Amino acid sequence: DNGSNTENSQLTPNSLDFQRPEFCPSPPPAAVDPLYTLNPDGTIPDPPEEVLEALRILGYDSFRPGQAQAVMRILSGLSTLVVLPTGTGKSLCYQLPAFLYHKNSGSISLVISPLVSLMDDQVSGLPPCLKAVCIHSNLSQSQREAAMEKVRNGQAQILLLSPEALVGSGSSSLFFRDRFPPVAFACLDEAHCVSQWSHNFRP
Repeated sequence: DNGSNTENSQLTPNSLDFQRPEFCPSPPPAAVDPLYTLNPDGTIPDPPEEVLEALRILGYDSFRPGQAQAVMRILSGLSTLVVLPTGTGKSLCYQLPAFLYHKNSGSISLVISPLVSLMDDQVSGLPPCLKAVCIHSNLSQSQREAAMEKVRNGQAQILLLSPEALVGSGSSSLFFRDRFPPVAFACLDEAHCVSQWSHNFRP
């Protein structure tokens, strides 16, 4: 036994016939260019006809106060904070840009929401021209994989994610998989609740 222990203690990593497999992550998708540029004076451009036509396709005749500015900022590639009362159309501020980005580049838009019930309601309440899928902890592994397959195949313009699905590990994280389309932008829904999120959001 002593001889065996002595022999084992002399083993070094270099003496073991072991080759570490190389990890070759998939390259990230190319960045999505903004659809519009700022005016020469740095101001946000007015909504062009393409945006107004998209608004009509989504079922609206005109913008409500604050919506046009938010939409054009997102379509111009700018970080945007939208603070509007409940029921005044905050969802349109990401739905319309998601529709146009997907139409022009085939990209996906992410919506991170802490409320599972809200995600399900948003998916079922979208205009007919918009398709979305959601991934959260209440879904089975096969349901998550089916949702991701729709994203990879370009069958969804919007992917709604719970926080744990975005940053989790193992089977709860399906975001950074190969063949994921380019991401146009990410929207943090219910952002006023972010400070209350814990490190372990949900199992």
